[in-house]
Amino acid sequence: MPMNLYTAASLFRKASFAIVILPLLLASSFVTHAQALESRHVNLVAFQADHSSVNFDSIITGNLGELITNLEKNAHVLFATRTAGVVDRDVINLQSDVLRMTDKNTLANGGLNCRFIFDDESDEDSAFYSISGICDQLVAGYEGTQKKHAVIKRTMLSDPSTTFNVWTKFYEDKVSGMVFYVDID
Repeated sequence: MPMNLYTAASLFRKASFAIVILPLLLASSFVTHAQALESRHVNLVAFQADHSSVNFDSIITGNLGELITNLEKNAHVLFATRTAGVVDRDVINLQSDVLRMTDKNTLANGGLNCRFIFDDESDEDSAFYSISGICDQLVAGYEGTQKKHAVIKRTMLSDPSTTFNVWTKFYEDKVSGMVFYVDID
């Protein structure tokens, strides 16, 4: 069936639109996808204070060893970890606990179980990252496990640096003496 002039012009406009717009959409999608896949390492450390009068600084500079040396006078390390490459909206799950049988032949769990969400809020001009999450403090007792949920509000992280570490305090519980620090690179 022969094509009329109107149909041919309409097809030409659609094809031209696809030829011009499709590469732009693909390029935009690729840039957004590439930015989203830029991974970072998130370094997390948790401490338990030895006594209630310990004051933890909001920001501490130095490598992991210097951080631990600085704080070990008044606190013990609960965990320290460096994640694999983390991208936007990844969940970092950290579990450091002990499972035991109680005298009543029930299981009890003591330690920490944390889920942190890493957000990459960067744009083409600046790098912006944040972390938030939930931590369960588990206390193993005679009756079983008691849980205390800690909601960790969104905390903005310092810009990644290859020169030095900037440890940001992003959670502190004065009652339990627990404090978390994070550094990103």
